[in-house]
Amino acid sequence: MKGIQYSFYVLLISLLVSYTNAQVVIFGTNNYVEYQVGTLPLVISVPHGGNLEPGSIPNRTCNSPVYAVDAFTIETALEIKNKLFAATGCYPHMVISHLKRNKLDVNRNLADGACGNPEAILAWGEFHDFIADARNAANQQYNDQTFFVDLHGHGNPIQRIELGYLLYDDELELSDNTLNTLQYINNSSIKNLALNNVNNYTHAELLRGPQAFGTFLTNNNFPSVPSQSIPFPGLTSNYYSGGYITANHTCYNPSVPINGLQMELNFSNLRDTPANRTAFANAFTQSIIEYFNAHFSLDWNSCNPLSTINPILDTTFFVHPNPVTRGNLIHFNLPENTFYEYQFFNLLGQLVVSGELNSDKTLDSEKLNSGVYITRILNKSSTVLMTNKIIIQ
Repeated sequence: MKGIQYSFYVLLISLLVSYTNAQVVIFGTNNYVEYQVGTLPLVISVPHGGNLEPGSIPNRTCNSPVYAVDAFTIETALEIKNKLFAATGCYPHMVISHLKRNKLDVNRNLADGACGNPEAILAWGEFHDFIADARNAANQQYNDQTFFVDLHGHGNPIQRIELGYLLYDDELELSDNTLNTLQYINNSSIKNLALNNVNNYTHAELLRGPQAFGTFLTNNNFPSVPSQSIPFPGLTSNYYSGGYITANHTCYNPSVPINGLQMELNFSNLRDTPANRTAFANAFTQSIIEYFNAHFSLDWNSCNPLSTINPILDTTFFVHPNPVTRGNLIHFNLPENTFYEYQFFNLLGQLVVSGELNSDKTLDSEKLNSGVYITRILNKSSTVLMTNKIIIQ
């Protein structure tokens, strides 16, 4: 599924997540790629933590490939997810590649990342399609106020977090005035934020000022560069400024409206033990909430997708009974003397049944098989008045 149909499918899944507090997971072909659907304005990708080495995909040999695995980045991302849920009641969107890097590198272009192997090519496409689907679902819910994090691990000897905004180490040594020119703003993965944020912070302030993401992380006991205390990495630190994923899934790409960065995590005292990963996940959660509060107009309660649908009705909409035993009537509590259309979708986003509600505002559930459905009620103008989940037993 692509385009509008698939985006609506992801939104339906997000609705289910909000009702059940259970995160729905979508797998790509052969389970090589995983998309954990969320309802927060945050998309996290994990490209280099996988360990699958199927024999049907030969080791990459094209263009001097790098095979290093970013150890425990998947585990770290999952711990971040858990802490974000504990803090907000909602999940981030998360896209994970489970293929080992010697088989596929999704942080390279297709030719260099898959080296012509059909299975790797398919997985590469599914990984990037899932990120686009996650972005689109979050953007629809949050009016393009989504943030993207491409999560990696580095092996540099300096044990600190490296945040890559697609600006090189020597560029980060430039003066604030220079970094605030359009030449450097246009090359930044937070270009849109630099041009429009609620407190009018400059590009340089967003990179290394008191309200920079690196500063929030540092203040929460995880030193990061760039930040207020470490404004630039130095020219001999082998600093990672960001790669293919960041360049293609943030506003550096003119067709993508959201901001983001590449995050390189040090190993010692961060990824190395479960306790350290938990401590970092807590710090990340605190930092990202502070970051959103500083730079975006967000209500954290809005991570429930239902709250983003403005009810047009003057009365409370609900269906009863719910769950309903198949064969019994479903009752819709709606104002009288008004035309209503109903639509029932399964969890694949497929329209199962639709029609005009009768004057009694009831529907015979015999039309539906047992299962979980998302129903929409529309008025004569085809405006969606409300969305709800119904369980047919």
